[in-house]
Amino acid sequence: MGCVAEELALKFLLDSATVSLDTFGLLDDDVKAALDAFAENVYEDADFEWLYDDSMDGIDESLAGEALGIAPMSIGSWFTPFNEGRFVHPYSADEPEEAAQ
Repeated sequence: MGCVAEELALKFLLDSATVSLDTFGLLDDDVKAALDAFAENVYEDADFEWLYDDSMDGIDESLAGEALGIAPMSIGSWFTPFNEGRFVHPYSADEPEEAAQ
């Protein structure tokens, strides 16, 4: 994952897949283990889950958050790549692609 928005989108997709599999009786222990293993390995970290926890509001702007290297969590930074080597989504760039060339 390259940014917070991608992590949130994948969480939504995995949660939706889990509900669908469960609804149709396809969520057995092996499938759940496979989904859990995938989730454990695909995310940069689990910081994005703090967006669902009001008690963690503002942690990214605190000294503790800075020391822990927590990515900015404000909605305006969701598409900001975690580091310079990551892909920048064209619709989140500051200028149109034609102007950047």
